[in-house]
Amino acid sequence: GKFMSLHPVNIEQRTEIMVEHFRNLVKKRNNGKAKAMLVTSSRLHAVRYMLAFQRYIEKKKYTDIRPLVAFSGKVSDPESGFDYTEPSMNTDVVTGKPISESQLPEKFDTPDYQILLVANKYQTGFDQPLLHTMYVDKGLTDIKAVQTLSRLNRCHNGKNDVFVLDFANNPADIQAAFEKY
Repeated sequence: GKFMSLHPVNIEQRTEIMVEHFRNLVKKRNNGKAKAMLVTSSRLHAVRYMLAFQRYIEKKKYTDIRPLVAFSGKVSDPESGFDYTEPSMNTDVVTGKPISESQLPEKFDTPDYQILLVANKYQTGFDQPLLHTMYVDKGLTDIKAVQTLSRLNRCHNGKNDVFVLDFANNPADIQAAFEKY
């Protein structure tokens, strides 16, 4: 359960899988403008994934993939003792200033950012036509599954397919959820 999913090796491994998958297969989609979203199971997961993405991207010296993270309020990591907020973790690559929560969708829309890591925020009602791939590390049931994965349904010129990489759900359950709605 929870222990496994918060285990750093697990987050590090999944981060590597997602970054490499994005760079090798997703990035060139939508005429090279494709974006991805990672749906995490908690605000703490979102924070730890953001830190893992930043570490991995820096270690590999990649300049073609930049994450943003979305979660509400303040998250205290019991392991590090650090407190995190969305603006404190999202630095504008152009100005070097924190990105406010209200600016985030607009910033994600620019070519500067490719992947949005979310915890409960933006899973529904978020409209980003360039969204091509969804990484799911959260159990999704019924209407939540449909609403979340439907973020991928927005049409865009040059977008002819979508992709879901799911670390947490049984495909049959997701299929069943879609058949209901």
